[in-house]
Amino acid sequence: MRAPALAGLYRAQCSANNIIGINQDNTIKNGTALRMLRLIKLPALAIFCLLSFGATARNNLAGPPPGDEPVVVDIGFMLSNINAIYEEDETYDFEGVLSMHWKDARLAFDPVETGYEQLYYQGGFQFNEVFSGWWPQVFLANEAGRFDREGVMLRVTPDGDVYYTEEIDAIAKSHLELARYPFDRQQLVAIFEVLGLNRDQVVLRADPRTSGIWDDAQHRVRVPQWHAPELSSSVVEYSPVYQDGHDVVQTAFKVQIDIQRDYWYALRLVALPVMLFVMMSWSVFWMDRSSLGDRMDISFIGILTVVAYQIMSSESLPKISYVTVLMSFMIISFMMMCASIVVNLRVAALDNSSRQAQGDRVDRLCRVLFPVGYVLINTLVCTFVYWRG
Repeated sequence: MRAPALAGLYRAQCSANNIIGINQDNTIKNGTALRMLRLIKLPALAIFCLLSFGATARNNLAGPPPGDEPVVVDIGFMLSNINAIYEEDETYDFEGVLSMHWKDARLAFDPVETGYEQLYYQGGFQFNEVFSGWWPQVFLANEAGRFDREGVMLRVTPDGDVYYTEEIDAIAKSHLELARYPFDRQQLVAIFEVLGLNRDQVVLRADPRTSGIWDDAQHRVRVPQWHAPELSSSVVEYSPVYQDGHDVVQTAFKVQIDIQRDYWYALRLVALPVMLFVMMSWSVFWMDRSSLGDRMDISFIGILTVVAYQIMSSESLPKISYVTVLMSFMIISFMMMCASIVVNLRVAALDNSSRQAQGDRVDRLCRVLFPVGYVLINTLVCTFVYWRG
């Protein structure tokens, strides 16, 4: 007996129970009739439970629909939100709707018999307790701490076409290439697999009709400090490495979100202020060469200001170990300010040895070398880091 037929039997049984209850209230007046009705209800309910359990067991134990070819499952993902991107952990928090479609002839039914053109199972209770067919259990392979199913709906047509939809909220692990920060472009990946079944049993097929990004007048997917994302989907195959050496090919549904950082935020917050501090420190080259203390005060104040500003803005920077474009700029800026201290000491030494003319030449030379060298070194080093990344 098919699951939809069981649904019709269940509705008929409930109707019979209601009628019996009404008769009990209105017509049954003696205990003998009541006992007879109870004797009739108990066997009927037992038969209904046995039939329901038998059909449920047959559908669940049978696994995927039988056939010479594996079951083709069309799968798609609609991105509804990206809550956050965590550079330090290389994870991101996202929400979306996962949709699947497959065909199972065992679930076909007659609309005349059931009274419905399509069968709907909505919510966790109806899906887990009422629906008795098979479905591909999909999990997030690169999950990083959370994979919540917020809602689920399953629809069955008379021909046995099954449409499964669920809303998910998850955190996924995805490798981030931050060497070009803040000019980087990231690829956030979510990989969905069917639990316990290989390519010979179930084959996933990307469905562009149910994949995309929620972007309209009511809602748009936006992440602070990032431009609008772009989504693409595909099906990939891989072979897990087992200790006994056997080879099994798996299929997985890969969702890729391409997103580019808005570099102006980091430049405005960090790079431009630091550049102004460095340029202000060059004012010592125009000061009186005899005022060594004042020159050293300005240089050290500039260095301490840059260090304090970097500590203050560190919460907005990615906490990674390798060098980025912005980090290279910060290191070069710090070294240039330290170099001005060396120049101050050299000019003071020349003045003390009665070689004021040479000290003046050093100051005039630094007025040109420091700006040119600052721009040239930053251009070369940052370009190298950018293309290497």
